[in-house]
Amino acid sequence: MTDGAAALLPAKRCTVLLVDDVQDSREMYAFFLRAAGYAVHEAADGGDALAIAREFRPDVIVMDLSLPSMDGWTAIASLTGSPETAVIPVVVLSAHTFPAEEQRAREVGAAAFLAKPCEPGDLARIVRQVSESCDGAFVPPSAVSTAPRTGPTPAP
Repeated sequence: MTDGAAALLPAKRCTVLLVDDVQDSREMYAFFLRAAGYAVHEAADGGDALAIAREFRPDVIVMDLSLPSMDGWTAIASLTGSPETAVIPVVVLSAHTFPAEEQRAREVGAAAFLAKPCEPGDLARIVRQVSESCDGAFVPPSAVSTAPRTGPTPAP
């Protein structure tokens, strides 16, 4: 692996719980998060998200708002209201892009709000930013040298 590639991969695996009821969206964002170095759990509704969050304690949860059984707002409120999951930051990734919906998501505890469609790089960056454990796991680009590695010329 080159030094440049090392800057893109985490030094440890950060875990993301990706919650979206649309399988194609979930698979696409999971693919990009995994390519960015994250371990990803997936859930299709709010109830499953709560169970997975309690069992695996991900570093970050990426949550859609329109979900069957339990919508994203209710799931976020349950997560932030429970001592065992309250410290897990939640990033909303939703097509509900009206300011009132974003405000409601933040009021129930969302750490960040992204509108669908979202560039995969933006999602990976925001996930890293909202989580101290994920942010600390990535090698800062300034710590990686792209200069060729050369040493003293060996004596003949």
